[in-house]
Amino acid sequence: MDKVIEVIYEDGVFKPLKKVEFPEKTRLKIRIEAVKPSGILEIAREFRKRVNLTKIEEDPLEILLEMRERI
Repeated sequence: MDKVIEVIYEDGVFKPLKKVEFPEKTRLKIRIEAVKPSGILEIAREFRKRVNLTKIEEDPLEILLEMRERI
């Protein structure tokens, strides 16, 4: 049975984003394919997660949205 599930890699572990229906200790092979953020807001959220915003005086999300409006 082939099944595609989305996962996130956190703390050295691949974690499913939705509930999966496999019995415990089932051995599986995983093909890894990066999923790119689909929009400016997802990119900004990912950026916020990776950057310590306590040191930044301006909000990167606001800057990105302002830049988007100029285009």
